[in-house]
This record gives sequence, C-alpha cells and structure tokens, in this order.
Amino acid sequence: MGNTQSGSTLTRTTAALDSFVAELGADVIYEKSLGSARFLKTVKSRHHNGYMVIKIFIKPDPGLSLRNYHRRLKGDREALMDIANVYNYQSFIETDKAGYIIRQWIASNLYDRISTRPFLSMIEKKWIAFQLLNALRDARNRKVSHGDIKSENILVTSWNWVYLSDFASYKPTYLPLDDPSDFSFFFDTSGRRTCYIAPERFYTAANNPEISAKKSKIAMDENEGKRDGKVTESMDCFSAGCVIAELFLEGAPLFTLSQLFKYREGEYNVDGHLGAIEDEGVRTVIRQMINLEPTARPTFDTLLHTSRGTMFPESFYSFLHNYVSSINDLPSNPPFFTTTAPPTAATAATPASITPSISGSTIRPASSLGLNPMGIPGTETLPDAFPSDSDHRMERIWSDYESVEPYLVSDTVEETVMDVKVEYNSSTSMSRPFQDILPVELHIPNRDSKLRGALHSGPRAAEDGPALIILALVTANIRNCSLPSSKVRALDVFLALSCHLTDEAKLDRMVPYIVELLHDESATVRSAAMRTMIQVLMMVTVITPSNASIFPEYIIPNIKYVVQDPEVSVRCTYAQCIVQLADTAVRYLEMGQALKAHGTFKLSPEAQEYDHGRFELTYEASMQDLQTSIQEHLSALLMDPSSVVKRAVLHDISSLCIFLGRQKTNDVLLSHMITYLNDRDWLLRHAFFESIVDVAACAGGRSLEEYILPLMIQALSDVEETVVAKVLASLTSLCELGLFQKMRIWELMSATLGFLYHPNMWIRQGAAAFIASAASHLPPSDVWCILYPSLRHFLKSDVIVIDEQSLLAAVKTPLSRQVFDAAVQWAMKAEKSTFWRGQRRITSKTESPRESVVSLRKTGTISRNPKSDEDEAQLTKLQQLGMTSTEETKLLAMRDYILKLANAISSFASRLSFEQEAEKNLKTIGDVELPKLGVVPQTVFLKTRSNDLSTPRTSRFPHVRKSSTLGTPLLSPGMGSRVSSVGHAGAPFEDLRRRLATINASSSSIALSHTPPREPRSTLSPIAATPSFPTGISSPVERPVSPTDSVVSTANSTTFRPLSRMQFTGADGQKAAPAIGSSKTNAVGLLDSRAQLRSDGSPERSGRSSPMSMSTTIRGPLRQRIPSLPPISTYDGQEAGISNLLENLYLDNNRELQHDFGPKVHEGPVRRRNAVRHTFAPRDGTTRQTEATLVAHLTSHSDAITSLAVSPDHMFFVSASDDKTVKVWDTARLERNVTSKPRHTYGQHHAQVKCVCMLEGVHCFASAADDGSLHVVRVHVTQGGALPKYNKLQVIRGHQVDHYREGEYITCMAHYNTETASNLVYATTHSIITILDLRTMRVVQTMENPRHYGPITCLCIDRKRSWIVVGTSTGVLTLWDRRFGLLLKSWHVGVASTGRFVRIHQCVVHPSKGRGKWVMVTVEASKRTTDRTVTNLVEVWDIEKAVLVETFITRTSGETEPLPEPYELTGVDADISPAAAIAALVHSRQSAVDAAGKRPRPSSQSTFQDELLPPPAPDVRALVVGLDFGGPTGVHRSDMADAGPDSAHGRRGFMVTGSEDRKLRLWDLSKLERTTVLSGLESENERPSFSSSSSSTASTYMETWPSSSASGGQSNRPAQRMSLITHNQQNLLKSHQDVITALACIDSPFRGGIVSGDRAGVIKIWRVEPGGS
Repeated sequence: MGNTQSGSTLTRTTAALDSFVAELGADVIYEKSLGSARFLKTVKSRHHNGYMVIKIFIKPDPGLSLRNYHRRLKGDREALMDIANVYNYQSFIETDKAGYIIRQWIASNLYDRISTRPFLSMIEKKWIAFQLLNALRDARNRKVSHGDIKSENILVTSWNWVYLSDFASYKPTYLPLDDPSDFSFFFDTSGRRTCYIAPERFYTAANNPEISAKKSKIAMDENEGKRDGKVTESMDCFSAGCVIAELFLEGAPLFTLSQLFKYREGEYNVDGHLGAIEDEGVRTVIRQMINLEPTARPTFDTLLHTSRGTMFPESFYSFLHNYVSSINDLPSNPPFFTTTAPPTAATAATPASITPSISGSTIRPASSLGLNPMGIPGTETLPDAFPSDSDHRMERIWSDYESVEPYLVSDTVEETVMDVKVEYNSSTSMSRPFQDILPVELHIPNRDSKLRGALHSGPRAAEDGPALIILALVTANIRNCSLPSSKVRALDVFLALSCHLTDEAKLDRMVPYIVELLHDESATVRSAAMRTMIQVLMMVTVITPSNASIFPEYIIPNIKYVVQDPEVSVRCTYAQCIVQLADTAVRYLEMGQALKAHGTFKLSPEAQEYDHGRFELTYEASMQDLQTSIQEHLSALLMDPSSVVKRAVLHDISSLCIFLGRQKTNDVLLSHMITYLNDRDWLLRHAFFESIVDVAACAGGRSLEEYILPLMIQALSDVEETVVAKVLASLTSLCELGLFQKMRIWELMSATLGFLYHPNMWIRQGAAAFIASAASHLPPSDVWCILYPSLRHFLKSDVIVIDEQSLLAAVKTPLSRQVFDAAVQWAMKAEKSTFWRGQRRITSKTESPRESVVSLRKTGTISRNPKSDEDEAQLTKLQQLGMTSTEETKLLAMRDYILKLANAISSFASRLSFEQEAEKNLKTIGDVELPKLGVVPQTVFLKTRSNDLSTPRTSRFPHVRKSSTLGTPLLSPGMGSRVSSVGHAGAPFEDLRRRLATINASSSSIALSHTPPREPRSTLSPIAATPSFPTGISSPVERPVSPTDSVVSTANSTTFRPLSRMQFTGADGQKAAPAIGSSKTNAVGLLDSRAQLRSDGSPERSGRSSPMSMSTTIRGPLRQRIPSLPPISTYDGQEAGISNLLENLYLDNNRELQHDFGPKVHEGPVRRRNAVRHTFAPRDGTTRQTEATLVAHLTSHSDAITSLAVSPDHMFFVSASDDKTVKVWDTARLERNVTSKPRHTYGQHHAQVKCVCMLEGVHCFASAADDGSLHVVRVHVTQGGALPKYNKLQVIRGHQVDHYREGEYITCMAHYNTETASNLVYATTHSIITILDLRTMRVVQTMENPRHYGPITCLCIDRKRSWIVVGTSTGVLTLWDRRFGLLLKSWHVGVASTGRFVRIHQCVVHPSKGRGKWVMVTVEASKRTTDRTVTNLVEVWDIEKAVLVETFITRTSGETEPLPEPYELTGVDADISPAAAIAALVHSRQSAVDAAGKRPRPSSQSTFQDELLPPPAPDVRALVVGLDFGGPTGVHRSDMADAGPDSAHGRRGFMVTGSEDRKLRLWDLSKLERTTVLSGLESENERPSFSSSSSSTASTYMETWPSSSASGGQSNRPAQRMSLITHNQQNLLKSHQDVITALACIDSPFRGGIVSGDRAGVIKIWRVEPGGS
C-alpha cells in the first residue's frame, strides 16, 4: 500500500471522493474532506449513529490486493483493543476501486486544542503528556509501534482525555534523504511542513546500502504488504518528544523538514527554542527524547518512572489516571436496568458493549462500526426521562468526591503573592444558620457540609492542581445530564472543587457553566445555580484584568431573567442572594479599580487601541450603572406577587440600604415596603417590622418622623399579636439608637402604656422593654415627675429603677384572655354603645403628648361613665366571665387599643371573606362574574361617525357607505374579546396639531390644559400611505373613494379635514391656515411608548386635551367661540383608563382599512356612457341561439390553472396556477390595445398556487400555495386616461398554516368584511377551517372538520355569514354554524355512486331558489360504471334538511328506458367515528376491485381506441352561478338570493359549467330550454336538447345528446378526409383542448364575459351574445 508505491505513481488527482464513499452503502453520507493528504484521502462522513472518519486508499490498479495490510491492521486492532488511551481503526473494507479504514470522528485533535480557549494550563499540558506516554508504553508492551506520531493524530476530548490514533503500519519506515517528495506524499498531511520523523529513518544509497537494497527488492518482488523495516521504540520516542515540545511551546512546531535535516547533520540547536518552556523538568525530558543517538533515548517505561513526582505529580500515577479512565468506562445501562453499585475500573464493561451517549461519550474501539453508535447532538429520540451516561458519571463523581479530595490538595501550598492587596471584611462572618443561604451547605456523602475556604480561612490555591482535571470532567458532563438531581450534585461538586482552584480558573472555567444552568428547565437546578454562582463569585479574592468587568458585562445581563422566573423558589433564592450579589459586584469593581491604579491594566499597544473605550469608564460611572441594574432587579422583586419573595428581600436589608445610599433607600426601598402593611400575609408584615430598623437608620430622621412612625403607631393595633410584639421590639431598637425626639417618645408612651395589661406575654414584655428604653433617653426629672405617676397605676408596688426586669416583676396581673376577647367582640358590635363611641376622650388641640400621658391617670372606673342598655347587658356578660372591678380599670386603660383593634378586625374580616368569595368564584367558574364581585356594569354606547359631508367635493359620489346609526354597546360579545390585545397607531399628528394651535393662536387665544398628551400605544399592523387618525380630534369624516382617485389625494383629504373643522382661529380670524404638502412614500413603522394617565386636576378626558406647547405665551381664559370636541361615547365619568379604552375602541371600530388595503372600490363594473346592452333573450320572443365568441386566448401560464378571481369593479382578474405564479390580467386590454401578456406576475410563492380569492371592496387578492403559505397582495391600479395605470404589486400580509411542515396547505378561501374586521375564511388539507382577521392577522376562530372525512376541497358561506358548508375529497358535505363554531350535520353526496367515495369539486349557494339554503354541488362521476350513458353533473341539496332537491344530468338519446320519477332523497349521514370511516373506505375499494373482476370483455367490434382510452367524462370541474347573465347586478353577487322566490322580475338565475369533456355550458335555471353549449361541440349539427321533469318535491334537469348512430348526418357516407381536417383546424383554437378547471364571469369591458382556464394552463375569454336564428 505504502511501501511499494513510489510517490510518482500516485500523484494523480482523484475523482470526486463522495463517489468512493457511496461504495460503503446508502447509510454512509459524505460530509466533507479533511486535510489535503495525497496518500490517504481523509473524509468526514455521516452515519445514523454519528459521524465517522474514513481514510481512502485509491488503488492505482484494480488488480492490487490489500490482503496483507488488512491482516496487519486487524492484528494491531486486536492488540490495542483495551488500552485506555489508544483509539485505533474500527473497520477495514476493500473494494475493486479502493481500500477504506474507518473510525469514529472526534471533534478536536491536540493541534486544534492547543489554540482553543480556554488555553491549556501547565497541569493540563502535563496531564496530556502523561496520557500520551502511557498510551505509547502500553502499545509498546503489545509489540505495536505507531510510526507517525504528530499532534494531528492525538485526539483530545472535551474533558482532556487523550486518544492516540491512526497507527501507521502501512506507511514506509525509511524515506530517501535526497527525495523529499516521499515525505510530502506520505507524512505531510497538514501541509505545514512540520517533520517529527526520527532522523535515522532518512537514508541515502551511499550511507545505508542495506536499506536501499531492501527497498528495491520489495519493489521488484511485486509482493504487496512486505515491510521495509520495523519502526523501533526510539523512533516513536523522538516523534513523541517533538509533540510534547509543541504542546509546551503553545503550538510552535519544533522541527520543519529542513530544520530536521540540519539537526541530523548537527547544524541546528534546539536549546534556544526550548528555553521558552518554564519547567526545567519538562525541558530535560524533551532533550532526552529527541537525542540524535537512538540508543541514548529512554524507553517510555523508563520515562514514566523517572518523571514520577518530578515532571508529573504523584497523584497522576496513584489515582487520577485510573479514576478518570474508570469513569469513562461506565457502561450504558438499558433504561429499565438499574445497577446496584457503580462499576469500578476492574469491573468495567468490555469495550464492545459500550454505547456512548450524546456528547460526553465513552469513545472506545469496538469490533465493528455497528457496535459503537455515537449520537449526533440534538437528535435524541428518547425524551430526557431516562438518565444518560453523563448522569451516571456525575453520580459517580459526586459519590466518590470524599475519597477524591485528598488527591486534589497539593503538598506545598503557599499564600498567593499579589502586587495588589485589597483587604475586605467578609460579609459572611455574620451569617445566621438556617436563615441565610450563603455560605452554601454542601450535600456530598461523608463530607463536612461546611464549605472549606469559603470563609476566607486557610491558604488559597496558588496554582491549578489536579482539581482542574476533575473540573474538566464535571463540566464536560454537566451539559449532557438529563436528570435535575445530577445537575444539582454537579453544582455541589463545583463548590467543593472551587476551594482547590485558582480564582482565574473559577471565573473562566466554572462560572460560564453555572450561568448556563440559570436557564435550565428545572426550578431546583436554576435555584441551585443561582446560589452556587454567587458563592463562587464571593470566594474570589484576586481578579485578572480580563475579568474586571465580569459583572456588568456577563453576570448581571444573565441574571435579569431570574427576576421574572415563573417559579417562586427561584425568585426567592435570588431575593435572598441579591445583597451578596451587590456586595460582591462592588468588591470586584474596587479590585478592578485597584488594578487600574496600580497600573496592571497596561495592555499591549494593539489591544490598548482596540480596548481603549473599555477602561475609560470612571469608578463613579461604573458604580452608578451597577446601582441602577441592582435597583431594577430589586424593584421587580419588591413588587413580586408572592409574599415569600418579598420576605426574602427584607431578610438582609441593611447591606442593601448601604449599597443604595440614603436617597435610593427612600425612593426605592421604603416606597415599596410601605405597601406591605396592607398585605394579608401577617408574616410579611412581621418581616417589615423586623427590617424597618435598618431602613429607618439609613433613610434618615425625616423619613422616620413623617412616614415610618405614623405607620408603626397604626400597626400597634394589628390583628395579629405577633406583629404587635414585633412593632414594640422595633420601637425599642429605634429608641435605643437614639433616633426619636423627646416629643415622639411621649407620644409613643401614651400609646404603649396600656399594653402592660395585655393578655399576651410577648406584648407585655415588648411594652416594658420600650418603656425602659424610653426612660433611659428622658431626663430623670421627666421620668419621675411625669412618666412614673402614670406608670404607677399599672404596678403593684413602687420600683427603684425603671428597667425591663423590675417593670415585669411589679406589673399588675393582665386582663384575662376571655374578658379581652369578649370586650373586642363588644366593641365590634357596639354601634349604639355610648361606652365605646360616646366617651372618647376629647384631646384638646393644645394638649401636648406629655399631657396626654398625665391624663392617663385621670380615667376612673366604668361605673362613672354613662352607659346604654346594650352596654349594661355586655358588662353583665363580662362580669360573668370573671371581670372584677379592678379589671374594669384595666379595660378602660386599653379602651383606645381595643376599639382600634375591633375596627381593624372587622375591616380585615370583611376584606378576607370578600376575597375568599371572589377566589372561590374564580376557581369554580373560570370567568369573572362581575355581579358576584359586587360590580354594577355600566353600558356605554359609542357614538357613530359623523356623516356631515359638507364639502362640495364629496357630493359627487352617490355611493357613500352609511355607517350604522345604532351605537355599538361596549360589552357586546363580539368586541369583548378584541379589546385587550389590539394596539393602535394612536396620535401621530399630535405634534402637528400642537404647532397649529400655537401658530394660529394669538397672545391669549386658547388656554390649554396642563395635561401631557396621551402617547400612542404600539401598533400591530404596519402603517402604509397614511397614519392613523389623531386621537384628540373628533372622528374623521368618512369619505368614500372612487376608483379614479389617487392614493395620495385620499390620504390628504381624509387626514386633514378634521383639523380645519376645529377652527383654530386667531383673534382677528384672518390668518391663513398652513399649506400642506404630500409625499407618496409609504411610511412603515412601529410606535411604542407607554400611555400616560392624566393628572388628577385635569377635568378633560385623557388624550383628548390639546397638549401644552409654549406655556409662557398661552394664558388667559378659554374663548367661548371654540367648539368643544364632540364626545365619542355616552360615558361621562372621569376615569382616565376607561376613557382611554373607549377612545381606542372608537378608533379601532372607525379605522379605515385604507392604509394597508387601499381605497374602497365600488361593486360592479364602472359603466361607460354609450355602452350597448345586450339582453339575454331577443325582444320578439323568437328563440335565437346564444353563441360564445372567443375574444382572447392567453397562454402565459405553463401549468394547470387552479383558480380565477375577478376584482370587485371588474377592472382586472387574477389567475393562479400550478406553475407557482399568480398573474394579474387587465380587462380593459380585451377591447383596446389587446395583448396576451399579463399586467403583473406575482411569483413570491415558490410552490404551486392552489387557490386565489379577491378581498371584498378593495383591489387586493389573497393567494395560497401548497407549502402552507398565504399572501395578501395589493394591486396598485389608478384610472387615468384611456387605460388604467398599474403600479407594482405590494405584499401587505403574510401567514403560514400551523402544520405546513407536515404538508398542510390551504385548498379554498372566501373573504367578507364586517364593521370591525376583514375576515378571510380558509380551509386546509388537514380539514381545518380558520377565520383570520386580515387587519390584525389574528386567528379569530378555528373549526376542525373530522379528519376522516378527507381533505376539504371547497367551501361556501351564506350571505349573512352565519353558516359555512364544506365539501371534502370523499364526498361528505358538512354544515357548520359559524357564529358558535358548531358542527351541525354531515352527509354523503353523489347519489349515482352510493357506496363509493366521490370527490366534491365545487359547491356554491343556489342563486335564485331555496332562499339561500340550497347549495349546488359538483361531484366526480363514477369512473367504474360500464355504461357511461347517464352522468350526474350537478346536485342541488337543501342543507336545512340534507335532502337532494334537484339533479342536473346528461345522457345519450340511445338510452331506451325512461328515467325514474324524480323524488326527494335524504343524504346518507357520514360516519361519526374514524374507525367506521376506514372500514367503509376498505369496503368500497374491495367492491370496486370485485366489480373490475366481473366486467365483461369488450366485443371484437369495438375499436382499438375505445379499449385504450375511454371518452372524457362530462364531470363538471368548474362552476359559476349568478342571477342575471350580463345583467345590471353583476355576476358575482349572489347577495340577492334571499330577496324572494324565482318569480322576481327579470331575475332567473344562470349557471356556467366547465367539465372534463372540455365543454362549456350556460344553463338557464328558470327556463331550461334556453340552455346552450357554448364551446366544445364536436360538430355544429350535434347539439343536445334540454328538458326537465319534476315532482312536487324534486326536479331532474336533463341534457340529451343524439346517439352516435343518429348523428351521421343526412347520408351514412363517411365524411371526406379533407373536410374533416379543415373542420378540425377551424375548431382547434376555438374550444379547450384539456379539462376546464376554473371559471369566472366578467362584465367589463363588455357584458356577458366568461373567463375559463384549463389543465394545460390556457386561459380563454369568451363574449356571450345572441346569434342569428
């Protein structure tokens, strides 16, 4: 393979490599070529089990056999099978063209890894070198040498495990020194010219005659596979030395080919090169390995022995290598199999049984390719329910950690010597166990749960030791764990490892993985990641310049999502950690600042230039940014819906106050915290008072006096006694801090003395503590002269010193709990009680707080106070409970407190019961029932648009669409759903209006209110041509637009007229209004700003007041002459939010669709003045034949026409085709300047266009293709001069059906407008009917037709849009109630083919009969019937009863038997269950097969052509109906269907059908005899006759053709050949040559036009007119 082929014979460039890969079978797919090797072409390819590398040896001669090499490779593979660090080839294949060696692909080799971040640290380089030497030693022990060791052949996994690969026994051992081409051919695969081949492997004929002789002998022998010599261990040792040198020199190669030749001759010294390696031991080892003398090089075994404990740490040998290897070897268990104990290295599975998981995979040789499936990332088939290999590995590392840790501690640990020393007091020293999250308690088996080194105790890691190797193992597996528990355990291992890692490794190697877990699916993992991240960041004491801005640039942007986390536990964890996060961020900022001050930030000049902007931020600016970010997070957490999260924030508030500073503490913290006092959760109120002391101390005296203290006094009557006790404790703390003035202390005294009688022990203790603390802050004279006499009442005996202990010892017995509770109940009931209500002590305005304390003495007993009868009864009750007269005084002392408590309890209880009731309703009902919540709804009517078209300009248009005169009730069901989510363009002209107001106002003409303008909310639909109407102006005049107007004129007149109506006149009234110009460009944009609510003082409705502009010039009273803005609704309240809502609703309802969809166009063609009108029938009553003249033959489409649609004003029509285009055709060109080219071709679909429909009242069409896309396209057309002018098409909306990837697409569409929406109804192949609002592109309604009825092929809607009928490919008609989305009934059609599934082609509402409840359905005729004499063309069904009322059939007159009497036939109900439907389908197929079997053979007389090709069936494929063909109403409007019975004057109804036999028929539905075949007759004399037969309930309409025998003409002589040819030539273009697939009627430029399209893509346009008799 390599030994006998010289380079010259194989240098030819080879054929495409993918053709060789294709030889290996279909499941191996060529991906790309790797490298530019000439000897073995290396290719990466894909297999369903993963990627693989294939080396291809292309045979120069097919007769070449590779058997010897195969044998040798196989032997190598078996020898190397179980070496942990070797990964050899797995499979060998030989074909005639080439030989293939195959192994699994591994992402990176050593050459790549050296230059990949994070760059290898010293310990990792040693670890890689150690594994390489191990692999080579083990291979040597099995008598296998490598022969081509280079960094490209050493594979490195993501956890730094090394695999030595590509053993090259097939490459020549010796190379000629004088011919470097052999080296290039065999060894220089990378093209870098690096050469690591031992010098002794190069020979010359002169110096090494025996090698030269052996080489030529092998070449002569023709014996494939003979080797030219053995590769010795010393040769491999030289190559390995070069690789290790490259590793330690950061990727710089040790020798190139020329340098190696010089080194061989002793002319090149490597010492200078190796000097860059710091470690002396490494340098020595490399020098030994690359010794020129082969015998002087050590063996790999010796190397490993001598380096033990010097170059390589002891732990590599004693522990790490075996441990990491055993973790790799963990077997994959099947999901249902659980191991009892993790296997050790000894019991590791044999390599063949290993099936690696996705990424952290065990990559080991297996006996064949199939045994080693390697998953491609992202293609897991199983859900993450089962543990992956990574989970097993993680479990193992976690459980073993205790025994691993001793090996991670390096023997000599010294303190880090830093140039910059920053001393910090750790915030964790104050930690409270069971309350604080940090420091994190570790959960690792058999290990102390305290985090070693977390509290800055003990020496830090000076350099990365073996811990980094374990870290790489953990990080490689953590991302592929599928169990949350594994990830949480990995986080614990991270924390335990962090004590043994340098700070740089923590930040660069560990933190990114933890941050990734902040976005994990599991809440426990997110929560654990949060606390782990903050703990790791806190443990860092030294940072590098590159990590100085880790917080602002990395940590904070990644944490911001946690604030909105759906899980409370995660938000709670963050709330508890936010203090430490803030402190740590400040610490990093200060460290960065210290580095900068010390000058460590000096970068290289290039980096300096590049990074100049980064370090320009001052410390103050950075601090400001940091405070802002933390403040944003804090605000969100303080307003969190869960009270647990709020409590977590309050937990450690003092540090936050210091971090934020006084101003922010007041603005952010205090303002949010105060709201907590209204919270139902007493724990939150308790937490508030727990943290208020710290906040008050930081917020300052003024906040304490004005905000906090009044709230605390109020909270003394809280319903929860624990909270009261906490308030008293807080007051005590504040008092001790000396934050109260003397006046405040007296005030608090009078409020708290009564608590000494409270039945709750805690409250009594709290009161005593406060009194003692207050006494210590008052002068002794005040204490003994004023306070003590009042206090003495509460004491049994005198006390010498007022402290807590003596007060509690001397205080009288408290009120009993029963009496206290009864008194509270009495106070709650006592509305009429004079005791509670009447005798409130009137505090005189002049009485000071000190006097109020004195007055406490003067209250007597109850008996002296006046009482009502109710009071007497209650007193008796209290006395029965054991209240004595001494206790009456206690009750009086607590009277104020009891009364406040009673009020608090009653209000709290009412709130509670009310909220519970509401909650209960919410739970059971699901909808909010306003009446049950005590809300009285108010009905508001929106005013209609003003229709005062005063300007002469608009009076030209008679067809003004009147808006309904009834107001729209606000809460009607239709609108309620739309209120919330639709945005509005708001008021883009607010600014213009403001300027107009100020320009036109003289010095004091208008006083504008000081409300800010309501800014517009965001809009959902793009604004084109004109902006929406200004909010502040009365509703714009609705101006109808004629088709001849340009877009621009429309825009201007509509938008600006209201401005002139507002009459901004000056004092003189003479100033000119500003000139207004127009621009034709479309402005498309999204406005996005928050709505501002009006200020309380403003009486005007929000957003409808004129904004303030020049406040200095506009003063003075409001002029009476300015008309007030007309109100938009009957709402007269002042609530800004409701006004906003009404205003948006109003604008929403009154917004024209003009901006996107263009101006309104009127229905029906615009008539020219002198147009001649042809009537359908001549006046004299003679029956003349109606004829069709072919006007145009259009062949622009290249594939079948699928759909046609005509614009509302018949100015153009559009055609859709399977050639992926929609074409727009101008009808005016059919008369003048006739052309056969379309005006536009719309080709944006990139798939076959299946249907097209026009939008009602505008020049837009919707088209849908079979890739699931739906586009709404506007046709810009303006009528100017003789022919209309077409501008380019504009796509205004796009939509994709839900399951387009599964092949779902739209098959039929219809469009209608309502007052508030523009609705497109479409049905898809997946049987889904959808109604889409084209203005907002929101799906309004979805109805799912039963799937087993087959794909929907057609739909029709009634005039009132209350029902929809859909037809399917299996012949089922389904009636839906559109209003409620209900399926009413389904039945089968196709009477002639009962028991078979027939496709429904089209369905339309009958134009003249059935009062809009009859639908006409065209079905596929039965293809299998032997006689084709009678065919059903159209069936008419009454959908109300599901009965067949009319049938249109065609037959041949040769048929003798008369047709049966028509009768009313009820449709067969469609199968409800899918199973029944499938059974019916199978049955119908079976019967069809049987019928085919029994069919008689055709008789011998039948012509050959008959047997081959049956004549085309007369199935109707396309159908269009209307009331009066070519009449004034226009064809497409079937709106008059409900107008009355068919006797209505002049309306008889017609139907045009196009069928598979290429005939075009015009049916007169009121007088069947007038029906005519317009096109497709074989010969003129072969006209059919039409007749009908009816019973009382049903009718049959027949078309009868003369039989073929009778149609021979006058004589039976066959026609002349020439006349036949002439006849055919005349008719060739006249009628369609393929199935007619689409039809439409046009009434412009002439009446009675029909457009037909066929399967070949031809469109024909016919003009139908009465012909000669």
